[in-house]
Amino acid sequence: MNAKEGDLMRLWMLVSLVAFATPMLRADPLLVRGADGSYLPILAEQWQAKGSGVYVKVKSGVDPAALKEKLAEKFPEQTIEIRNGQLFFASVEVDVLLHLLTGVETGVSLPQDPVVLLREKKDVADNLALPPDQRPEPVPGELVETEVVAVSFSGVDGLIKAEVLVRTPPASGEFAKLKGPVKVKAFFKMKRKKVDADDEDNQRKSDILLVQPKSLIYLRLEKKETDETYLVSEARLKKY
Repeated sequence: MNAKEGDLMRLWMLVSLVAFATPMLRADPLLVRGADGSYLPILAEQWQAKGSGVYVKVKSGVDPAALKEKLAEKFPEQTIEIRNGQLFFASVEVDVLLHLLTGVETGVSLPQDPVVLLREKKDVADNLALPPDQRPEPVPGELVETEVVAVSFSGVDGLIKAEVLVRTPPASGEFAKLKGPVKVKAFFKMKRKKVDADDEDNQRKSDILLVQPKSLIYLRLEKKETDETYLVSEARLKKY
């Protein structure tokens, strides 16, 4: 099973935070689970059940031996080997393994080469070729810093809803006095029952697809709708 299919846009948005020098983001898990329930690769590139276990291919630049050592410490009862440069997890079903590994920090990070990490999206990779002093900087003061309490996603209408706790409101503007628990939502354009990876509006807010309870995320709020829910137009993940 190729873990990338249908999820490249969300992965791109996750690693694109490197371009904005967001120090809080740690790309440590082999994979995480998106709000829609799908598994999204981080250190892993793909996984496949074969024989009596599961092979996990890691991204270029990630040391499989270092990963094996760290994972063996966390899961001493699981047999882990290196076969043909890949991690092999013996005597386990793929669904069980993915559930086991989801969100588990390994202590191993993605190589700090944004151009390699973002090769899927040429427009961002080209931007990273600029000198550091010419790259766009994030403006947290314009965004609401929140902690996620609960989240749900409907693939039928492309709607994600979340309950969040406002940690820091924007420095100015309509929502400068916002505080406490609020409800937010974002609509995504769908294509063949998947979030459309080529839609620019989708790309700006797709980090919200990666959140889970306790995640920290910056949100740009457009307006408060009649159902007392705030509409999100941009999202930048700070921490899983």
